[in-house]
Amino acid sequence: MTARLTVRTGSAAYPVLFSDGLLDELGQQLQELGVTTSRPLFLVTDENLARLGYPDHAAESCRKAGYVLHKAVVAPTDASKSLATAERLYEAMVEAGIPRNGIVLALGGGVVGDLAGFVAATYYRGIPFIQLPTTLLAHDSSIGGKVGINLRSGKNLVGAFHQPLAVMFDVSLLASLPAREWAAGMAEVIKHGLIGDAELFRELLRAPLTCYPGPAPTETLLARACAVKVAVVERDERESGERMKLNLGHTVGHAVEQYSHYQLNHGEAVSIGIAVETQMAVHRGLVSTTERDQIFAALQAHGLPLRTADFPLAEVMEYLRHDKKHTSEGWRFALPKGIGEVVVVRDATYDEVARAWTDVHQNGGWTC
Repeated sequence: MTARLTVRTGSAAYPVLFSDGLLDELGQQLQELGVTTSRPLFLVTDENLARLGYPDHAAESCRKAGYVLHKAVVAPTDASKSLATAERLYEAMVEAGIPRNGIVLALGGGVVGDLAGFVAATYYRGIPFIQLPTTLLAHDSSIGGKVGINLRSGKNLVGAFHQPLAVMFDVSLLASLPAREWAAGMAEVIKHGLIGDAELFRELLRAPLTCYPGPAPTETLLARACAVKVAVVERDERESGERMKLNLGHTVGHAVEQYSHYQLNHGEAVSIGIAVETQMAVHRGLVSTTERDQIFAALQAHGLPLRTADFPLAEVMEYLRHDKKHTSEGWRFALPKGIGEVVVVRDATYDEVARAWTDVHQNGGWTC
């Protein structure tokens, strides 16, 4: 079984494939994409995947198909999304002789995808790249062409829009995910249900999916969650309006993630962000307390947190002030409107966020 979506934006059209064992067929898949063997490949991956041997499987498949492939390995932490790591990859590509028609392969989770995509977007002013996500969490970040790196002052403050040539998701790789990493990915799946697939959200609330269910159900899950993002990206490629809805949970979430120095993973931080931003929506009359309780219950049922342990609000808010989504007009948030719809507000205030944070952290979120 192979599930397939197609992304069509103003700048590109590309396939998103979900299949069991796809990594071992990578060389064949490249040929089917029309990538000739005269185009050298540069694979970026991380140390954890290298130890598991996944990059070797990908490289062997490509070499059997006649491709020349070079490889670079980075640390599996958000610290790799840096100018220093990007420069190291540029130099490695120059040394390997990667030309303008070369192709970057991003084999990994969101860190590798964002970093390798950014390097591809800026090397020789832009060369093609292919996303090969290996985590459930990366079903979100691998689609849509947003690539970037972090600065000390904030997450993803330097980046570009650079659509991939393709996204190829070998679902069998998710079988080895630790429980914490699976839960992190489910935060983004739940987010997509809240944005545009109310029935998906209700199914996850009725029957939480807390571990890898096998290849066929995973393909279906990923295709449904990704379809929500694809529809949004096709309507708004460069985040001028509609695409801002995909930031649900990410405004507070990014601040929490940075304050924790990435001890909280991205999915855990997004879950906390969804909880706080849902409480903001309750205060604005966008979400009923019953709907809020359902959102909180779905997150908790998947092993995700609603609140931080002891993070001081004032210090978290300092990170939030630097969020790139804010404008001179005010703080911009994507807030749920019931289940299955999100609205973007541009006039959120410090006090509004603080009130919602306090409700969730001190009162459990059970106030209006």
